Amino acid sequence: MAATAPTERRVRLKLLVKKETNKVLFAEAGKDFVDVLFSFLTLPLGTIARLVQKDSNIGPVTIGCLNSFYQSVVDLDEECMQTETSKEMILHPKNSSEDYCTNLKLNIDDTQPTKYLLCFRFDCFCINNGYFYNSTNKNCMDGKPLSRSIFLKHFGKGFVKEGVTFVISDDLIVKPNSVEFTGLSMLQNYGIKDISSVNQMTLNVTKEKVLDLLKCALLSKSTLTDFFLEKKPLIQSPSVFSCNVANSSNIKIRLKLVYRKSDGKILYAQGEKDFADLLVSYLTFPLGGVVRILGGNCSMGNIDGLYKSVADLHENTYLTREAKKRLVDPHLAPHFKLNMQILPIQEPRVKHYCYYNKFQTFQDSVVHNQFFVSDEDRSREYGSYEKNVGQLNLVCSHPKSPKGNDDGYIKGDGLRIYMVTDDLIIAPSSTFSILHLINHFKIPLDDMKEKLVTIGIKECLSILKASLSSSSALTNGLRHLLTNIEGEKF
Repeated sequence: MAATAPTERRVRLKLLVKKETNKVLFAEAGKDFVDVLFSFLTLPLGTIARLVQKDSNIGPVTIGCLNSFYQSVVDLDEECMQTETSKEMILHPKNSSEDYCTNLKLNIDDTQPTKYLLCFRFDCFCINNGYFYNSTNKNCMDGKPLSRSIFLKHFGKGFVKEGVTFVISDDLIVKPNSVEFTGLSMLQNYGIKDISSVNQMTLNVTKEKVLDLLKCALLSKSTLTDFFLEKKPLIQSPSVFSCNVANSSNIKIRLKLVYRKSDGKILYAQGEKDFADLLVSYLTFPLGGVVRILGGNCSMGNIDGLYKSVADLHENTYLTREAKKRLVDPHLAPHFKLNMQILPIQEPRVKHYCYYNKFQTFQDSVVHNQFFVSDEDRSREYGSYEKNVGQLNLVCSHPKSPKGNDDGYIKGDGLRIYMVTDDLIIAPSSTFSILHLINHFKIPLDDMKEKLVTIGIKECLSILKASLSSSSALTNGLRHLLTNIEGEKF
């Protein structure tokens, strides 16, 4: 008898569509669908860049400079990377809310689950994230081999509590289905005067469809209409890219900007390791953290409205434990913080607990399948297991150079210079690469000029914001630094 194919997971929701305009007014959904929406805020930008390039019903889409930037990092020579794991960390960044997302009914994050490695000593419990298990680091603190491979056991059940339903507007404003927010007045606010003017639809959403939902959420101002009625997303680019933030950092980065005098377009910038590290670290930032540091205004489709919806929800009533903080103030995943932290996204201190079957001897091979690590103390649920009470020893907390005197993702020995184009294509800088670029621009040399500038937090955020919704991140993010040049008008 042939094996039965596994049933595809589906999430059900209801839509109300206005017949005259063929527009979705709102949807009504339960925990499973809202968990999917909220999980978008936990995705690192590198994961988003990878996902939106995948084929789907609406095809690959372009998000500002994110696609070209991601591809340039893919093409970056390994010789430019600080360690052999640096590129993998940037291109496949870990989700700091992996424990909340792993058990979602529809989870589109294709990043491999975090694997941990333990040594064979029964009383040691050194732990190592699989990212750092390489040719230079295979032993624990006592020199024993890290040869026991285990995974983190997740107990999270998403972000929304069971049994709660929500109303979701076309622009992804999510409100609880309660007396306070829904009812006759809500129907009237949507301009419904006659029930015959609307259609009620019940749909099933699959994992494959969620990828299109993400793309529409990042691009469209009418996400549900474009997603469910399969319309082409209407992309609206913002006109303002500057960011007003309190500068709590003394970090300054020196750059050389090369721009076109006739219109002020920045053609490329040259900088050292600190600038290159700044840019590639963007790919590790969770989307919700980006919205927060941009003051709730990232200008990407309906993401700002989705973020505000979470911020406005009553935490104890509608969300699971600590879910709100994970969404509106997410951390970087462990090991992803640079020692020279440029943007105010912090790395959490994660405490791990290792459980093992106390009735098995250490040499027994069965033990290999009875070890697991959790970031929660679950002693009561695992009475037959013993637990290492203290925090496990991290063998490596940050990517380090072989000499151990430098940090970050990109190499910088004081001699290396990196070149970044307006659409954030990053590459090593040399005379020949500059000549190639100038030839590509086809701009007369007398229309080009360079200027040395120093950028801080404000400019870093302006570049980040412009990169998410514009193909000219440097021009839109740094052009204000060129306006004080005497005798030149743009």
